[in-house]
Amino acid sequence: MKAVTYPQPGGPEVLQLVDVVEPSITQDELLVAVEAISVEGGDIISRNSQHLQAGESLGYAAAGTILAIGSNVTGFKIGQKVATFNWRGAYAERRAVAAYNCFPVPDGLDARIAAAIPVGPGTAAWAFHLGQLQPGQTVLILGAAGGVGMAAVQLASRMGARVIGTGTRPESLEKLREFGLNDAIVVGDKQAGEQVRELLGGNKVDLLIDTIGGAALSDGIEVLKDGGSAVLIGILAGRNQMVDAEYLLLHRITLIGCLLGPEWGEKQIARDLVNELMVMAAKGELIVPIDSTFPLEKVVEAHQRAETRGRLGRVFITV
Repeated sequence: MKAVTYPQPGGPEVLQLVDVVEPSITQDELLVAVEAISVEGGDIISRNSQHLQAGESLGYAAAGTILAIGSNVTGFKIGQKVATFNWRGAYAERRAVAAYNCFPVPDGLDARIAAAIPVGPGTAAWAFHLGQLQPGQTVLILGAAGGVGMAAVQLASRMGARVIGTGTRPESLEKLREFGLNDAIVVGDKQAGEQVRELLGGNKVDLLIDTIGGAALSDGIEVLKDGGSAVLIGILAGRNQMVDAEYLLLHRITLIGCLLGPEWGEKQIARDLVNELMVMAAKGELIVPIDSTFPLEKVVEAHQRAETRGRLGRVFITV
């Protein structure tokens, strides 16, 4: 079968479509014929900085049709459409995935949209579960125009929160208003935190959702109300950011790390949230905008597009 790998980390040009052995499944896995792949930020991070093991292919998120079912697996059937997640193996014609990382796709839902639901919207929903967002509260979303951020804007708005989002491009943030964004903060000469304080007349936010990390995390923490929570999702802006422990202590700030992948194997509620999001997407209550779609043999071009600044929507690969 065909799969995407790379000989060493680097830019999109290192990606190669090669012939590999079709995966076999364990008694707890499903074998899925991949139809659509969502190009995730984690894919790009992996390609840039991580080595693959022999026989591994790139990719987190894909949707397709079940071909085989492990002997211990219940609740699925051959021929069923599922969205799947694993740390490797999405960019291939077939993938073997643990059953707890597979989610039924409702009838009529585009396979591309289904592929994108677990990682982006799923992470946003889990972040709000961890941060315990309540109706009437104010949430600040750092990096609101990204895949997680856009889903977070929609979900927070549906929950009855005031939604403030940051980004570097005014035009992208303006488009997010139709998804529920109340206030846009363009990051530039002024730090986001300073602009938030001006916007709120010196008041602060109840919850911080940080998809960026680095200095943005420290800046965002300083506009949290006493007793507020910061949920860290991304570290694209830096892995080793200094956080003032005294400030956390004095202001009773809770800092929460949000990594959804392991939760599916441990918590039913994490899987339930993704299943609910699938239904919402099928009903048109959750939107995953499509920027562009490429065939598997155009994976280099797909990654080049995914790295293009100013996009508002996901890049997909079809098999």
